[in-house]
Amino acid sequence: MFIFAKIKKYFLLAGLLAAVGFGLWKYYTHTQETIRVYAENAAKAEMAQAETQAALNQTLKDLEQVQQQFNQVSKEFKAAEGRVKGLETKLKEHDLAFLAENKPGLVEKVIDKGSKDMLRCLEIVSGSPLTEEELNVTKKSKANTQCPDIANPNYIPN
Repeated sequence: MFIFAKIKKYFLLAGLLAAVGFGLWKYYTHTQETIRVYAENAAKAEMAQAETQAALNQTLKDLEQVQQQFNQVSKEFKAAEGRVKGLETKLKEHDLAFLAENKPGLVEKVIDKGSKDMLRCLEIVSGSPLTEEELNVTKKSKANTQCPDIANPNYIPN
């Protein structure tokens, strides 16, 4: 019986060691799986962060372009506003009703040229290319009176 007691002790010890070993093995596999999941999540987070950074960089680049375009349009608007004020000043200086009554041919000619020039300005602003004649204007009488800075960029009045 003494042998059975020792064998029983060894079986219990072996069972206990097997249980501890199994527990350690389960703990190890569980922690390895947890580490793998964390590594996958970290990789996904890095990818998301990189995509977010790329989108932010593109947005900043787009914003810079919008600011440049806004500045250009503002500059052009100020120039157009200056032309409008100049025209208003010219119109205030003249009594069109009196001139139209006394010199209708002259007024008609002036208004027709101004209308033609303004329509050409609208065409140019809408994307129509400049003609050779517009680029090479040297005389004030040949220049566009409504938007000379746009229609005749090479013309410098004296």
